[in-house]
Amino acid sequence: MQLVVSLMLFALSVQARCESFDYIIAGAGTCGLVLANRLSEDPNIRVVVIEPGEDVRNNPNVTDVTRFLSAFGTEIDWQYTTTPQLGLNNRSITFHAGKAIGGTSTINGMTYIRGDKAEFDVWEDLGNIGWNWDILYPYFKKVEQFSPPTEAQQAAGATFKPGYHGSDGILKTGFPFELFNGSLHTSAQQAWETLGYPLNPDVNGGETRGFDVWPQTLDRDADIREDAARAYYYPVEQRPNLKIIRGTVTKLTWANSTKINGTLSADGVEYLDSNGQTVTINAAKEVLLSAGALRSPLILERSGVGNPSILKKYGIETKIDLSGVGEHMQEQPNTALEYTSKINVTGTAPYATFATAQDIFGNETSAVAAATEAKLSEWAQKVSRVNNGAIGASTLEKIFRIQHDLIFKRNVTIAETLTSGSGDILISAFWLLLPFSRGSVHMKSAEHINDPAIDPEYFLIDFDLTVQTGLGRLSQELWYTDPISDLVIDNVVPGQASLPRNATDSQWAIFIANTSTPNHHPIGTASMMSRELGGVVDPQLKVYGTSNVRVVDASVLPMQISGHLTATLYAVAERAAEFIKDA
Repeated sequence: MQLVVSLMLFALSVQARCESFDYIIAGAGTCGLVLANRLSEDPNIRVVVIEPGEDVRNNPNVTDVTRFLSAFGTEIDWQYTTTPQLGLNNRSITFHAGKAIGGTSTINGMTYIRGDKAEFDVWEDLGNIGWNWDILYPYFKKVEQFSPPTEAQQAAGATFKPGYHGSDGILKTGFPFELFNGSLHTSAQQAWETLGYPLNPDVNGGETRGFDVWPQTLDRDADIREDAARAYYYPVEQRPNLKIIRGTVTKLTWANSTKINGTLSADGVEYLDSNGQTVTINAAKEVLLSAGALRSPLILERSGVGNPSILKKYGIETKIDLSGVGEHMQEQPNTALEYTSKINVTGTAPYATFATAQDIFGNETSAVAAATEAKLSEWAQKVSRVNNGAIGASTLEKIFRIQHDLIFKRNVTIAETLTSGSGDILISAFWLLLPFSRGSVHMKSAEHINDPAIDPEYFLIDFDLTVQTGLGRLSQELWYTDPISDLVIDNVVPGQASLPRNATDSQWAIFIANTSTPNHHPIGTASMMSRELGGVVDPQLKVYGTSNVRVVDASVLPMQISGHLTATLYAVAERAAEFIKDA
């Protein structure tokens, strides 16, 4: 029997080697499955997706809309570990990412929030002509099949503006039937309004400031998570020209050893199959990397695309000098306060409040703006030292000035706090949205692509801690504000002794450093920016120096947004599919 199985596996491997495809997609995550669906619409186009994860359509930790966090630490979670984080008391922290057909969309919080208009408009300032809110907005709507809230859901706090949503898209969004219909919503909304944050009736119109109940990626009527596979793959999995292979892409293969017209052309990829054997398959048209912000850079590095000093260390010949590969990583630290409650919270309570710099700093905003602008050069030098000069200080300063203008001149939201509850515990989870700190992700070795060196560099820049502290105070103050204060018994994390209402900056810094965790929103590690700014892909998402390699995932987002990544990734992938079809 063992011999028969071995022969069957060998036959499948040979078949994969012999098959030809027009497009190879590395990764069956959010973006990869959008591409697979759209590119395979043409029956004459052969598409293969290579994915190390499994089919999870019947996994209750995925399908159940009330089980967020349940999949963490299971076999469908990569369970990476960060490098020791100096800004988090030198802790190494578990970093969750989905390992499944559907990628991280199978284990995330299902949040569907786009961001502020100005944050997309500055993509053009970073060298991406034709990328702005007005261009992307139709793709946001194209993606969606939005279910307006029922009367019961509206009574539980759900609001919306019909014009902001699509109704004919592939991805189902809406509100869960499990939306908690108790006193928490009314108390939270009124308390936030007392603090100066009015109801935002629809957070997806390009202005996020205020209090909202956010929609989610779910099939309301089926009461099930709408991950990327359920939306974009399962309905078309019988297409004869679309195939998923279980495996892990490790590197690109190049069609020519020398550049033609200054560019290299990839003719396929190498991947490890389920037995750990290396298999090579060919692509007639393009290779598309959609392995995520923590993995796509490693595929590029192992293929000779990246920082020559890093590649040399691992004995890899530099094919294309792109020092931005793996750099520009922007991640958000998540900190939480917990309180015991007089009520029992059942179901879901997805309440978010977004705040601007003016909200955090009040009358000191102008002074803070001036002081931080004066430090941009210093911050740029610090980040450049940390990345060993991969991105020069003058380059980073240009990027930081664009970000500074976003915060202090264009008044985008810079902080988000989640107000929620479960059982007899009330929760504030909060994070700064636009960190100046920049980290990286790189290979640890030339052999082990499943063990990246993830270094978010949380709080490398002290302003990030200042924002996180200000937001923490705001989140804490909520629970002392009527009428939500009537629901509170006591603070249990971290406790009044550790963090009293009048806690000092030092007490807040200790609490934040000892308890913060990843927000799991990594971006920028193959940034869509001009090559001069350390970008890795051009506005068509094509890797600089190649003729037919693109990256389509969170790696390409050049700057953080005041939203959650899912909505933006679907829209970017839909637009990318059009680029590829038109090439």
